[in-house]
Amino acid sequence: MSKNSEAIKKYLSESVEFKQAFEEEQLKLDLADMVFSLREQTGLDQTNFAKKVKKSRSTIARIENAQMEPSLSTLKDIAHSLGKQIEINFVDDNKNNEAASVK
Repeated sequence: MSKNSEAIKKYLSESVEFKQAFEEEQLKLDLADMVFSLREQTGLDQTNFAKKVKKSRSTIARIENAQMEPSLSTLKDIAHSLGKQIEINFVDDNKNNEAASVK
């Protein structure tokens, strides 16, 4: 285990504030991965994907870089434009499952 991983594990167990911030960032990263994977499935670059889903390229880039947490309405717009739907699951805190997935 790396020193960074050890430090993160330690801070997660010691600090409620750190844990909350970490989980919020993890959600952004998960959503970024999902949107990136969805775009990869379409075979489109960011510009053409953005046109297809009627969003700006910069919005898609910010989502994929986890600089922006997309709203539910943005995710719905993306899904609808691609003939997809969104599925959201609530899971127990003690499980390391994805909180949301895109069909």
